[in-house]
Amino acid sequence: MCGIAGLVRFDRELTPEDVAAVQTMSDAQVHRGPDGVGLFQDPRAVLGHRRLAIIDLSEAGNQPMSNEDGSVWISYNGEIYNFAELRAQLVGRHCFRSNTDTEVLLHGYEQWGLEGLLGRLRGMFAFALWEPGSRRLTLVRDRLGIKPLYYHQAKGLVAFASEVKPLMRSGIAPDEADPEALPQFLLFGSVPSPLTTAKSVRCLSPGHYAVATDAGVAVKKYWDLKYPETPLTSPGAGKAAMEGLRARLERAVEEHLISDVPLGVFLSGGVDSAAIVALASRARKDQRLTTVTVAFGEKGFNESAEALRIAHRFHTHHHELLVTSEDFAREMPVFLAKMDQPTNDGVNTWFVSKAARQCGLTVVLSGLGGDEVFWGYGHYRRTADGAPARRVLDHLPGFARRGLIAGAAAYGGLRGQEKWQRLAALKNGVTAEAMYYSLRGFFSGRQAGRLLGLNGAERSRMMEQALSGLKPAGSNGLFHAADINSIEMKRYLHDQLLRDTDAFSMAHSIEVRVPFLDHELVECAAALPASLKTGVAMNKPALVRAVEDVAVTEASSRPKMGFTFPMDPWMKSQAGPLGEIARRARGLEPHEVAKAWGAFEKGNLHWSQAWGLVVLGARA
Repeated sequence: MCGIAGLVRFDRELTPEDVAAVQTMSDAQVHRGPDGVGLFQDPRAVLGHRRLAIIDLSEAGNQPMSNEDGSVWISYNGEIYNFAELRAQLVGRHCFRSNTDTEVLLHGYEQWGLEGLLGRLRGMFAFALWEPGSRRLTLVRDRLGIKPLYYHQAKGLVAFASEVKPLMRSGIAPDEADPEALPQFLLFGSVPSPLTTAKSVRCLSPGHYAVATDAGVAVKKYWDLKYPETPLTSPGAGKAAMEGLRARLERAVEEHLISDVPLGVFLSGGVDSAAIVALASRARKDQRLTTVTVAFGEKGFNESAEALRIAHRFHTHHHELLVTSEDFAREMPVFLAKMDQPTNDGVNTWFVSKAARQCGLTVVLSGLGGDEVFWGYGHYRRTADGAPARRVLDHLPGFARRGLIAGAAAYGGLRGQEKWQRLAALKNGVTAEAMYYSLRGFFSGRQAGRLLGLNGAERSRMMEQALSGLKPAGSNGLFHAADINSIEMKRYLHDQLLRDTDAFSMAHSIEVRVPFLDHELVECAAALPASLKTGVAMNKPALVRAVEDVAVTEASSRPKMGFTFPMDPWMKSQAGPLGEIARRARGLEPHEVAKAWGAFEKGNLHWSQAWGLVVLGARA
């Protein structure tokens, strides 16, 4: 895992200031790659790289790297898990000087072209290819968006980096806030791709690449997750699909174990991490795994006992780190300073990554993505095709539906449950985007409007814009549970979970790998019917049956907790100083922020919403 940066001038040759700007971007990402620094420069381009050495630790793996004749240069962040297989196809046709996946990307691009290469890759990646002869810069991002890539485009130039802040600090990208970002953060708890908080910086979307030349920048999608129009129905087809799922699970986990540095597994005690440990233990056979978990003194949050039982079952080297409210108070200034994009979460990743680093690990496998890929959230059962409540709402006359929703929202408001206000999104129809927001929204439209100082008409326009951005491609106004999943994969998984995981693990120079997001495994799971992915007796039945291990089965039968920290009591123990930070939030009405913070202290506002205000205040 690494940090990449670069700048290309199409209108003129580079100046010393251009080179210094890339050096600044690279230095600002030293946490992403403390093992090495590299810089390539020619008259039009400068590429920077910060290296976290994982495969081939020798200097032969340093970047930026070129092919034999220097006609293609690369700066790359990620892991290609099938690089050995691809390398074998290229040996004899190209001269290899290292045993890295980086060089496989270079020669694969020469041999198969860009789309031919991308179609063969399994892994997580973000990379830049520069071809001096044709003056062409190509930026590429992996299918699920596991690895980040941000870029700034202006007249005659393109600059890029693994994080937004370095682009701003370099002076290349103007430090001007995007007015669309703040409302979106309030409504969803994160800034949706391709937006960032900076008006001049965009996120390259998952499954896309961008080609920049003298003629401009063209962005193209090369992959998207497809759901079958006709789900599997016959028992034989279902059995074959489950066998295919099992094979892909086993291969994905085995490939994610490849490393030349110490590797472990995050173990929370839930289904996803138990499954990763079970599969990794099988793949490693006689080699003991290292597992890491965090524990708390607060009741109702601690799964450390379950994690310990799983560790004992698989004979792992288990490490447990106790995290207290005092640790939270001490770490928060550093956490907030390291945050690249605002988020209402991420504290969990910060502490578990810190624990992994203290254990001497550089690479850690995570069960992230399990809930999205295998439908582990309760709303999948509630929104499954044919759910009675959905059918009733679908068939109610418009006036009756609006009256019912308005009544429910008013009742929730009287009870101090502002989250009920999100139901107002359903008033014009039970669409996928409206249902997703009602399930996954952050602040209600009413709350967000008050915080932003909007009138009724402005609030309505804000909500219309937000919901239109959620609408699945090809939606006909109705929806299936797969539509909710499609939105969730692109919004919650990518815009929040993956972004947080990358930022806060790399802050500790930890590479986090996510086997459940192997794209072939994701495609296989998407093809399964809802009946195989939802159940009452167990959570994530398809995953449980595919793994076939008693520890995973037991974990699935326990009430779902999620990887949640005791943030509410921790924040209330620091309510004074955190409240002062929240009140500094730019673009929000100070008296509304004060009212919201008071509601949190009284127990009438969820901690995540209060934390969102702290995050915004810390960025002021």
